[in-house]
Amino acid sequence: MQRNTAGFHRWNAFNDKVIIAAVIEFKKEAERNISKLRARSTVAETYGLCLNTSNARAFWDFYRVTRGSFPILSSEHRGSFTALVLTIGDRFLADILVVGKKTSKEALAYLAGAVELTRTEPELLRGFADSSKPGANRSLESIPLQELSLAPGILHRLQETISQAESYGLRKLRPPPSIVGEEEPDDAPQFRRPWSEHDARARSMALSSAYEKYLQSPKMQIMKNKRAQLPIVQHRREILDIVAQGTYSIVVGATGSGKTTQVPQLLLEQAIEAGNGGRCRIICTQPRRIAAISVAQRVAEERGEYIGETVGYHIRGNAKLARPGGSITFCTTGLLLRQLKSDARHVFDTSSHILVDEVHERDMFVDFLLVILKTTVTARKQARQRVPKIVLMSATMDTNLFAEYFKQEKVNGTLGPCPSISIPGRLFPVRHQYLDETIAAVMRSHDASKYSALLNEPTTKKYLSLERKFGLSSQSGTSQKTAKSLDWERLTTPTEERMFEEDYDDNGALFPLGLVSLAISHVVKTTEDGSVLVFLPGVQEIVKTRSSLLKCPLGVEFTSASRFKVTMLHSNTPQEEQTEIFKPLPKGCRRIILATNIAETSVTIPDVQHVIDSGKLREKQYGHARGIEGLLCTWASKANCKQRAGRAGRVRDGNYYALFTEQRFKSFRVAQLAELRRSDLQTVCLGIKSHGFQMSIKDFLSAAIEPPSPLAIDAAISRLKALGALSQNEISREGEWLTPLGHVLSVFTIEPSLAKMVIMGAIFRCLDPMIILAAILDSRPLFLRPPDRKKESLAAQHEFMNDTHSEHITKLNAFKRLQQYKRTQGLGAAWAWAKNNFVSMSAFTDIERSCNSIEESMIQSGIIPDLTAAERADQEAVFGTQYGDVILNENSHNLPLLRALLLSGLAPNLAINYQGRKFRTMKEEKLTMSFGSIFSESKSTVNYRGAIFVASALAKGDSNQLTLRDVTEVTPLMTTLFGGSFMRLHSDAADYRIGGWLPFRVRSMDRQAPDAIFLIAELRVALNKILHVTFQTLPEHRQSNARGYLADSLLHRTVIKGIADLLRSDPTGVKMQFTFKFKGDVPSKPLDGSPLVNNAAVYWGGNMLDLTWAPEYYADNRTRAKHEISEASKAHFHALIKAICYNGI
Repeated sequence: MQRNTAGFHRWNAFNDKVIIAAVIEFKKEAERNISKLRARSTVAETYGLCLNTSNARAFWDFYRVTRGSFPILSSEHRGSFTALVLTIGDRFLADILVVGKKTSKEALAYLAGAVELTRTEPELLRGFADSSKPGANRSLESIPLQELSLAPGILHRLQETISQAESYGLRKLRPPPSIVGEEEPDDAPQFRRPWSEHDARARSMALSSAYEKYLQSPKMQIMKNKRAQLPIVQHRREILDIVAQGTYSIVVGATGSGKTTQVPQLLLEQAIEAGNGGRCRIICTQPRRIAAISVAQRVAEERGEYIGETVGYHIRGNAKLARPGGSITFCTTGLLLRQLKSDARHVFDTSSHILVDEVHERDMFVDFLLVILKTTVTARKQARQRVPKIVLMSATMDTNLFAEYFKQEKVNGTLGPCPSISIPGRLFPVRHQYLDETIAAVMRSHDASKYSALLNEPTTKKYLSLERKFGLSSQSGTSQKTAKSLDWERLTTPTEERMFEEDYDDNGALFPLGLVSLAISHVVKTTEDGSVLVFLPGVQEIVKTRSSLLKCPLGVEFTSASRFKVTMLHSNTPQEEQTEIFKPLPKGCRRIILATNIAETSVTIPDVQHVIDSGKLREKQYGHARGIEGLLCTWASKANCKQRAGRAGRVRDGNYYALFTEQRFKSFRVAQLAELRRSDLQTVCLGIKSHGFQMSIKDFLSAAIEPPSPLAIDAAISRLKALGALSQNEISREGEWLTPLGHVLSVFTIEPSLAKMVIMGAIFRCLDPMIILAAILDSRPLFLRPPDRKKESLAAQHEFMNDTHSEHITKLNAFKRLQQYKRTQGLGAAWAWAKNNFVSMSAFTDIERSCNSIEESMIQSGIIPDLTAAERADQEAVFGTQYGDVILNENSHNLPLLRALLLSGLAPNLAINYQGRKFRTMKEEKLTMSFGSIFSESKSTVNYRGAIFVASALAKGDSNQLTLRDVTEVTPLMTTLFGGSFMRLHSDAADYRIGGWLPFRVRSMDRQAPDAIFLIAELRVALNKILHVTFQTLPEHRQSNARGYLADSLLHRTVIKGIADLLRSDPTGVKMQFTFKFKGDVPSKPLDGSPLVNNAAVYWGGNMLDLTWAPEYYADNRTRAKHEISEASKAHFHALIKAICYNGI
């Protein structure tokens, strides 16, 4: 830790002359700093605020809230005087000599530190100024001191751990010099045989011959005729011409035009016809894995081939690649991003075309990819290197926006928009009808007594009133609220969080249930046939609408199975129910499909003739300043509505009923707001630095087609710095540096905080459950909750929860049980078990895939050793753990440790109960458990007063109620060790604060509290030191060829084992029963290879799971014995089994 103040040096003794000289030098330094501040007076003028001793402490409170840490003010004796030293992490901020009252010097130290920090991070001053404006601050419920009770024996273990660690060199351990900015060693290059000119010619000839056979094949004639009828193929020449004009081009193909399947084929066939097929390599991105696979299969079928010839696909964990040269590869956007990160030069050197499909969806990775493509193409052109053709494709997109973004040089040397072409689809005419016309038609066609109750339904009544007012104000020109459905430009202001306020939208969150039910009934009564597709915001609205239809509005008997089939379609609809939608119905029966926006593009229902559009969707939003997630009901875009209307004209003339006014439609955005502007940007920011771009994160993102707000970027950078992934300072013109930990985190496909949590699992030797938990947190919900079987679903979840007090561990238990069924009983039995226990098989598959990806990332990063096939099979059969070897899972049984490490990854979402069932976090209050939580649904009378939980996320919905989503209860000891920064409140008291906001007091029965707080502080220091050193030495560990483990020194193992034992012995923790049962009798004599273990099945709280620590066994069906296993290594385990068999313990 370096100090910049020139006049102070650490000496063992100070004489008066030295002290006086130091004071004089400090005075001079202060005067110089004041002069600098005066010279920078424009900063205060810019932000309307100047730091002083009165507001310096408030600045640090703001820093605590936004960054999650607080500076440490410590005293140092220097002869007969005392100095106050202010530090944050490893960074020195201020050094003040105490002359006079100590309290006044503390204020000066906080001020000096604030000035030093804002000098390098001026955005902090801007944020503090914004938060200091009237009305910006909210007074939160104060939290009384919480008690950390250390039972007899706990303190002794704590003392023993510290003493042992000190004997192994803890005191001597110092964090090594930061090596931030050091380049990460490249991955071992994959062997790629150069594609020679001879190879290209030979492949081109083979492709020409195969194409000629395809053209002459009678078997393919029907398929060729179908292709020829597609609008894209009919505009073949125009499409090829605009692609040839320059680097960039845009192809807009309406739904049904054949854009996705035909454009890649047209480009490949053009190259084959020109004799250059072997030099053509096309990459086409798709937004979803299922789309990449299904499109590849369709294209291969159209070409009369199998996957792997000229057509292939590549998604995470599954690749069937085409032969080199003359190929089309469909892949996900994320997969291409990873390839570009790994070897961008190879991708650009070998690709002839990169097609970005469905670009209108504007997910975060699409926008990120576009910036990378544009930046890399520009750099390669300047270096006179070849670049591939970049083709953007969509059914509905803002062509002008993208064409202006991808400008290119014209023949005359000037820059202009890239060329584009719009191809119509094969849709039948669709008649559009807006709200006023629909209401008028209802009044003409039906008796008022039948529809008045529906129109007077409270939400519908309010909705219609607001729509009427909106239409009138738009016509009169007195309102400029045409885009108020979400004024996202306001994200750049301090009032960004207004999107979570009740009045952020005048009508977007309202769902007019009565109007929707009336519209469906009206369409059914006034038309004779054709399925009705109804677009609704989400599952809640689908369930409400279905219930409303069963009440037979307008006298329509929707309950009659012979006349109507009402089905629901959303992301969690079971596969078997989805397939029902496509089956033909008996004559006289009509289908009513209640769907989310998944039916816009992902699913095509052939017999739909009528579309009813609520004009709403649920959109994921993120409040950067407060870290709140929202899945809010809001207005759709014009592009959404166009897609929805197109569903009605696929097979014949159709009807589109918009349940909003035409004026409202005109106010919609052209397309949905880009996800980049409404999401947490941590993953993107980490990706920018890991791709090696020589610019700051802000500069890179400012080049996006629609850049995110500076507030969002600052928030993401701050969180990455707090995580230890980015350097604390910008030390060059290239901006932030990745730390060694940041380099490793960027390899993972999950969020950075979850990736760090998994690394903690490797350090603390509980890898298997931490990998699974991270994958669960990163995936869709594992449990299904059918609307008509809520109680049964909840009961099933309770079975998996047992006494864990954790929804996360509940999911872990269910996942492991299903994994065991699949392994031992087969896939069919696993499907049946999942259905009976309300577990989503598709979510399970996603989680398994994610687990494999996480483990592969750790192996590639050198964090864990790879296992041979034999080792993996033995590990799985013996211990039931699939990820990592025995040593890496020594503590996988330690449930309190798992909960503590969950907290380490989710610490910003720590919450404490303070009243009834209401909770408070660092920044928020009056939170409740989320709808559907086991805790919120429980009728238990347990008093949660003072209970501490950690949540997967803080979320807000349409009701504006802030909730905790998926929670785990944690103890004061877990919170003290892993809940955030640790700061003692007074040097002579047992009080301390975690995360800068949650106060604790240590109470011990066998020692004085101040001694206990000293040991707690020492353990925190020890933990921080070993983690810091472990993270800093990750590059060295990666380069080592030896089969080693993280944190494997005697000192590291001592601290880790000590913490694991402390958590397991904590009497305030929730304990689980671990039971080991043999499948059959214990042999009278053990054999080599421990056959007893090979015949074992492991149970955890009644669920077959990982390891065992209270084994039960039966010998000759008569003898029963128990023994506590304290060590988890395989050798100890086998030795214990042998001891049991030989000695009958």
